[in-house]
Amino acid sequence: MKITPLLIVAFSLLLSACSGVKPERDQPDWVNGESAQFPAERYLIGRGSASSAEDAKDRARADLAKVFHVAVAQESRDVQSFERTTEGAGVSRESGELKVTRAVETRTEAVVRGMEIGDFWRDPLTGRQHALAVLSRLQASTGLRREVNDLDAATRKHVERARNEQDALSKVAAAALAVQTQQTRIELQRMLQVMDITGRGVEPTWQLHALQADLDALLQRVKIAPRTRGNDASDIDDALRGALADAGFLAEEGAAADYVLEARLNLDDLGKREGWYWYAGSLDVKLTDTTGRVRGTQQWHIKESATVKNMAWRRAVERAALRLKQELRATLIGFAGG
Repeated sequence: MKITPLLIVAFSLLLSACSGVKPERDQPDWVNGESAQFPAERYLIGRGSASSAEDAKDRARADLAKVFHVAVAQESRDVQSFERTTEGAGVSRESGELKVTRAVETRTEAVVRGMEIGDFWRDPLTGRQHALAVLSRLQASTGLRREVNDLDAATRKHVERARNEQDALSKVAAAALAVQTQQTRIELQRMLQVMDITGRGVEPTWQLHALQADLDALLQRVKIAPRTRGNDASDIDDALRGALADAGFLAEEGAAADYVLEARLNLDDLGKREGWYWYAGSLDVKLTDTTGRVRGTQQWHIKESATVKNMAWRRAVERAALRLKQELRATLIGFAGG
């Protein structure tokens, strides 16, 4: 068989082209194990795989972020459980829990914003895409340490103010801020422990349970005289006194009281609509000191219905009582902070 010069040239070009094709690299170590390029003592890593490159990257980022979400969410549950046990039985902490959850999510997002896609690999056999998300422990922990130290400095100021203030409500406000600041610190400390290879973070100067005990002791020194006005004052009076007790304040009558707390319930009969009787209005509370100075006001809107008129009225009154039970403590502490 004769091989023509044309065939020889074509075969040579084919060999040349093949030699220039870059082969798929071998599977990286991080796909099923640790990464030599991004060692655990210096980086947190997350892995993700998908049929598309972007989905693989998103899954890798989510895998890394999950480390923070799990650790900090557990700490938040511990804080919330502690808060519930220090308050009256049956007091709802839903708003507080939501606040903590949002704070956890916001801070986690801020930390993981510094992550990068450190490597990427396509499996030549299956075509599946693999991504590696990395986050420098040093880079992320530096900002967290600074925040933790700032919170400790702020707590110190709040504690000193709680000791030095003469006004009872001002003492409460400062003590409440100290508790709140340390609750935030606990969240950051847990995140920092995730970043710190030793798991220590920054050792706390204050214990949350001790600060909470100080706050509870201050609340018990605040003497408040409850007063009720408006519709069905007797029922609201019972609810107001019960809410004060649950909140940790001391109900006091006459000249011995430091403050007067007035609650007024105003309900309007909206009539019958499509077979339902409706009542709507507002529950207003006002706190004044012995000089008549208003220290704070709060209004909650009330609206309830039932197929029986008396039941609709009763539900509206019970809704007002529940508002007091659930929110009076936070409201009065808010008054204390101005």
